[in-house]
Amino acid sequence: MPPPRRGAFLSRSFGPARERSMPLPIYVLSLPAAASRRAPLLDALNRLGLAATLIDGVTPETLSESDHARYDRARCLGLYGVDMLPGEVGCYLAHERAWTRLCDDGHAMALILEDDATLADSLPALLETLSQTDPATRPWQVVRLASLRAKAMAKAVARHKTPQPLGGPHALYRLKTHVLGLQGYVMTAEGARRMRAYGEKIFMPVDHMMDRYWENGLDPYIVFPFPVGHQDALPSAIGTRDPRRRYAQGKGVLWRRRLNRWRDGVAKRWYALRHP
Repeated sequence: MPPPRRGAFLSRSFGPARERSMPLPIYVLSLPAAASRRAPLLDALNRLGLAATLIDGVTPETLSESDHARYDRARCLGLYGVDMLPGEVGCYLAHERAWTRLCDDGHAMALILEDDATLADSLPALLETLSQTDPATRPWQVVRLASLRAKAMAKAVARHKTPQPLGGPHALYRLKTHVLGLQGYVMTAEGARRMRAYGEKIFMPVDHMMDRYWENGLDPYIVFPFPVGHQDALPSAIGTRDPRRRYAQGKGVLWRRRLNRWRDGVAKRWYALRHP
């Protein structure tokens, strides 16, 4: 497991003057200079009576030699088909900072938000419900509260036969597909430890690595309807991608990626048999 980086965390908390009793801590990932970007989220948290702590994001310029050394380029090309952007590596490290902070602070679980998240009014009550789950019977280590595949998630939920009601409009669903997106999620300390161990080598964007449940053991659970959204009007803080870049590596990489996708399909089916 990689050690936490010196100076990794920004000890800045914020919240309303009269905040409600906090069911669990909230960490917001944001670049130090992105005050205007995170302002709507801070306003939403304040409106809901929720306090939070800012965790510094990581820019490409601040990546260290040890950060670069953790990037597994060969595996990335074989699975993802293209090199990760430096901003994607930085994004992974920012989430890892939150996981480390969760464990270091001694909390059982935490809500982690990216700074372009939007929040539903039902979020505080939902967090209260999730925080009260019994660790002995809790089936999840990570619950995703948002997705970039909203239509696909709605279809998956419609086929689901045994949702777990969470109060109000929300229910908990265990899926058998990738969720994509980490705008907001609740993670236990055990989930944080698993992701830190799994991510000793970084080989895909952080949401893709979390979605590889057949390898990291973190079954994909979601709350639906989603209580966290995404500010679509904001540009990505990671950087822009050339839409042609998946075809710039040559046929060898494309065929290796197809082979690895077939292997992943077999591994997922085997995992489903062992974890029905």
